[in-house]
Amino acid sequence: MLLSFSILVLKAVVCRALVANSLLSAADDGCNVEFAADPSVDVAGIYAALQAARSSVVATYPTTYLQDHTTSVYSDLLNLTQVSVIHFFSDMDVDCDGLNGNTDGDPLTSFGALDAEQVPWYVLPASLAFKEAILPNALGAIICNGNLFYAIFGDTNGASPEVIGEGSLLLGQTCFPDDEINGNNGHEALDVAYIVFPQEVPPGVQENSIDIEALKELGDQQILLLQQDLGISLQPDCSDP
Repeated sequence: MLLSFSILVLKAVVCRALVANSLLSAADDGCNVEFAADPSVDVAGIYAALQAARSSVVATYPTTYLQDHTTSVYSDLLNLTQVSVIHFFSDMDVDCDGLNGNTDGDPLTSFGALDAEQVPWYVLPASLAFKEAILPNALGAIICNGNLFYAIFGDTNGASPEVIGEGSLLLGQTCFPDDEINGNNGHEALDVAYIVFPQEVPPGVQENSIDIEALKELGDQQILLLQQDLGISLQPDCSDP
C-alpha cells in the first residue's frame, strides 16, 4: 500500500510480538517448511544462473529510504522456453501491514488484508508491478540463506522513493530463523534472490489467507520448469544419506 516516509523510515515497521508459528519447521535446511521448494530443486544452481543473467535491466530501485544502496531488476529470463520470469537481488525488510500487523501500519495489503504472520508474501514497487503487468498475488520464488521458499506478490510499495526488498513477517523469519527478524530488524545483505512469475497466480488466495498447499504445488511446477530451461539437473531428496 502507499506508505509515507515518516512512517517507514528505513522500512523499520514495529510489528507486534510473534508467537510460535505452526508453518515454521525446526529443520535448519528448510526441507520441512510447508512452502519450501521440492528437494529436487537445485537452489545453488538456480542462484548462480540468476547471478549470471544480469544484462537486461528493467528498472533500478533503492533498497532503503536513505537511498544509500540500489539494486536492479532484470528481464534476461523473461522469455524462456517454458517459463517467463523477472528477478532481482536485494535485502529483506519486513512488511507487517494487513491482518494482525503492527498498529502503525496499514490494516490492508494491496489486494486484501493478508496476515503477515501466516502468509508468505513479497513486496514490489507499485511502478514495477504496473510496468511489467505483474498480476496481483503472482507467484514468487525467494532464495534466501541457501533455501528456496514460495510466496505471493501480496503488497506494493508506493512510497517516495519506492524501495525494493521486503517480505512478510512469516517469510522473513522463515528465511532467517536465527536472526531475530522483526519489523525493526531485517536482513541487510543484498544476497536474497527474488524470482517473480508475473502471470502465474496460485489458486486459493483469500482476503486474509492463502492455500499453502496450492502455492507449493504451483511453485514446484514452475521452478522445475525454470530449472529445465536453465539446463540444471535435479537434486537428490533431503532424506538421502
